[in-house]
Amino acid sequence: MTLVAYAGNLNNRANVWVSLLAEERRRRAVRAVAEQDHAAVWELVEAFMAFRSQSGVLTSVHTLRSYRTGVRQFLEYAAEHAVNVLRPGRDDAQRYINALVAGGKKVLTVRSRVAAAVTLYKALRWAEATEANPFEETFAPQDRMHALEKVPPYQERVVRRVLAAAQERIAQAQPDELDRATAVHTLLVVLAHGGLRIDEALNLEWKDIRLEDDELRLVVRSGKGRKSREVPLSRSAVEALRAYRALPRTRKHPPRKVFPFASRSSAMYHVRPLFDEHGVTDWRGFHALRKYMGSRLYENLEDFAAVAEVLGHANVNTTKAYVRVGNERARKVLRDW
Repeated sequence: MTLVAYAGNLNNRANVWVSLLAEERRRRAVRAVAEQDHAAVWELVEAFMAFRSQSGVLTSVHTLRSYRTGVRQFLEYAAEHAVNVLRPGRDDAQRYINALVAGGKKVLTVRSRVAAAVTLYKALRWAEATEANPFEETFAPQDRMHALEKVPPYQERVVRRVLAAAQERIAQAQPDELDRATAVHTLLVVLAHGGLRIDEALNLEWKDIRLEDDELRLVVRSGKGRKSREVPLSRSAVEALRAYRALPRTRKHPPRKVFPFASRSSAMYHVRPLFDEHGVTDWRGFHALRKYMGSRLYENLEDFAAVAEVLGHANVNTTKAYVRVGNERARKVLRDW
């Protein structure tokens, strides 16, 4: 019988590397790079992120997934272009960045891949496998496109059409499909009327939702930056949540969770057909619903600080990148000139 360390969560997986003596950690890191063992290299990077990064063991699954992809792609590039990972040449890192740009990668994707590669080298230096810091003097492209040009908010008519389609699906659902159909509709309402990030919505628990007449709010406890905030609920959101909560408890997901979707990809699998089937071919993702809510709220409040508080933005300038109403207001004024 062989004892194997429990690796069911980030902390336990990281402890496998952290508990090693320094020389053994260095030896394993060097061997993993030499043998192009991507899984082992990622385990080292993951351990470094858990113990040496700002978010630590609270690093989101989404971030870990993105960085793992970035580390793998850099190692594949290094193997294909004869780059010595532990002793890279002076221009190897910039050549990698240029290859990403020339390959048609979006600016945000390039910057994400570079961030993963930078973290890879931090982990290798932590393991004393190298002293190289090849990305220190590199230049990545700046994203000069306005956030609303890249992913504009859905228009009012689109949101109304999709919510109506979700309600129609509930009306036509068989008994064994009712729970899922209601979950999809409720998720869309919470996103469009509450402005939550998709991960925040999927992490909601029933204890975080107040549907009593004197409260009508929900508490986001796992937002970006690990800061909690209160979000007021619209009448439509309250009605949807009450109807969803009143369904028989036949769901297979843990009852403490509001929604049964394990990941954003799972949620998208059930939500996107509503867009595709009703002529909304320009699927912009869940974040466009968040921007829709922010824009609509600003149109009524004309207060960036208030909108930032609801959306959970630490900086009002971030909110300004979500909400663009100047052109529309100017259009209304100019129409009468």
